Amino acid sequence: MRADLRKTAELGEVVAAAFDKAADYSINPRKVSRLVTRAVALMLRNQRVRTTSSRWPLVVAGEQS
Repeated sequence: MRADLRKTAELGEVVAAAFDKAADYSINPRKVSRLVTRAVALMLRNQRVRTTSSRWPLVVAGEQS
């Protein structure tokens, strides 16, 4: 069994937390920025897929509702 927990945070808070965590991995500001950009983009993309898929029912070819 899997529980889906949703937490709400402002985007600025998420980005700030990502910068704090990325700073643990590098002192190079460009590398930190790149890590944060990729991480936030991945989170937003994954959230968009989850949100979209939960709104629209799956339609299987040959099935009628």
